[in-house]
Amino acid sequence: MMSDIHIDYDYMEGASNDCGRPLCCRSDSGMAKEDSKKAGKWGDYNCDIPSRTVDSMLNHIRENIQPNAVFWNGDSVPHNIETLNLDTNVDIIKNVTTQVKKGLDGLKIYPVIGNHDTYP
Repeated sequence: MMSDIHIDYDYMEGASNDCGRPLCCRSDSGMAKEDSKKAGKWGDYNCDIPSRTVDSMLNHIRENIQPNAVFWNGDSVPHNIETLNLDTNVDIIKNVTTQVKKGLDGLKIYPVIGNHDTYP
């Protein structure tokens, strides 16, 4: 089962993880001046995750866990609530669906829409 991946397609390594907005570690967060505030390559505790981390997870599921099926419990849209709208949510869902389908190719996937996947 996978849930709450909250993928951020605008995640930027080295960006500030403390920008004062609902979601940081993005291209509009500014670059961090201190190492402790830099978004890492694979993600950051204070931010949503980059696409590369999701790809790595999907590859691990497919290659190592090898389940018969995957239950995908939604909440894939990031937390940048000040810039989300219906159109951006639809685009994000399309992108993440393509990414999950490709990453879990050959596996049965049972998706569910999460509360963050609908327009706020």
